[in-house]
Amino acid sequence: MVPKHLYEGTNILSNPHNTAPIGTGPFVFKEWVRGNHILYESNPNYWDQPKPYIDRLVVKIIPDAATRTIALETGALDLGSDTPIPMSEIECIKKNPKLGIETRGYGYSPTQTRIEFNLDNPYLKNLKVRQAIAHSINLDVLKKVVWYGYASNSPTGITPELTQFHDSTPSPYNFDIAKANKLLDEAGFTRQANGIRFQLVHYFMPYGDSFKRVAEYLKSALAKVGIDVTIRSQDFATFVKRVYTDRDFDFNNGSISNLFDPAVGVQRLYWSKTYSPGVPFGNGSHYSKPEVDRLLEQAAVETDPAKRVALYKQFQRIIATEILDLNLLQINRLTIYNKHVHGFINGIQGVNGSLADVWIEQ
Repeated sequence: MVPKHLYEGTNILSNPHNTAPIGTGPFVFKEWVRGNHILYESNPNYWDQPKPYIDRLVVKIIPDAATRTIALETGALDLGSDTPIPMSEIECIKKNPKLGIETRGYGYSPTQTRIEFNLDNPYLKNLKVRQAIAHSINLDVLKKVVWYGYASNSPTGITPELTQFHDSTPSPYNFDIAKANKLLDEAGFTRQANGIRFQLVHYFMPYGDSFKRVAEYLKSALAKVGIDVTIRSQDFATFVKRVYTDRDFDFNNGSISNLFDPAVGVQRLYWSKTYSPGVPFGNGSHYSKPEVDRLLEQAAVETDPAKRVALYKQFQRIIATEILDLNLLQINRLTIYNKHVHGFINGIQGVNGSLADVWIEQ
C-alpha cells in the first residue's frame, strides 16, 4: 500500500517516496545510505502492540561474503539470511558457540538450481546434445562439492518442497559418460583432431560464490565429452540483460524460486506466452510446445486438487524428457544468526517477513 496523499497527481516513477517509503509495518523508514545501510525505527503506531520488541533495525549492505562472515563472527551482525556466507565456511560457523544455523523460513519460495539452455543456439537446439549434457553431470558431486550437502536432487521443474506437486520419478538421464559421447556422435558432432566437438560460452548467476563453482564443475565435466566451455562472468544487472533482453548466451546456471504454487513460480519458465525479451526470469530458453501450454493453462484453473496434481506431474515428465532446461538441485537456504536473537522465524517467510516478533536476549 502507498499513501494516496503523497502519490496522487505525481509521477509515480520519480516520486521521492519510492526511496523513502511510508508503510504500515512494525518499523518506520528513517535513512538509506546507498551502498552502506538502511535504518528503520520501531513504529509507535503499529497495530499489533506491544510489537515490535526492538527499537531499531539496521540493514547492512555488505557485498563481500568473506566480510559478512567476519561481521557475523565478531558480533557486528546479528542476523543474515539467504546463506550470507560462503558454503565453505559452514563448518566453522557450526563450531562457533555464539552462532546458529537455521534452515526454516524459506517455504514461501523454495529455490531450484538449473541450467538454462538457449534453444536458439545451433548446438543446443538439438535434443541429443542436451541429453548428452545431462548424462555428463553428476548431481551427487554438485551436491557434495558445491553445496556441501545442503541440497536435494531435483531433476524436474517443481521442487520437492512443493510436496504435493513434485514428481519424484527418477531422471531419465543418469550420469553416464559413455552414453553422452554416443549421443554426441549420433548428433553428428564428432571430435576434431584436438578432441573438441564444439565450443559453448557459459554464464553463471553472480550471486554468492556457489554458481561460479557450478560453472567450473560444468567446464570440467563437459570437457570429458568433447564440449569446450568458456566461462564468463559479469555483474547481476548485466547478467540479467544478457540472458533475458539481449539473449546473447549459450547456456547459464543459476537459481529460480518456484514460489508457493506452480502456477505462480513454475509456469513462467515453460509457458510459450512468457517468452518476452526484456522480461527477466521467464521463459529464457525460448521453449514452445502446445501440449505443455495446455497442461499449464489447465492446471492453473483446475479446482479439483487431484486432477491438478496429475496435470502438473504430466507436465514435469514432458519437460524432464525434453530438457529445455536442466533442473539440478533444490538448495537449502540458510539463515546465520547470533544466538541472542530470537523470534525471527514466525512463518514460511522467515527473515523476509515483518520481523515484528524479533527480540534480543540481554
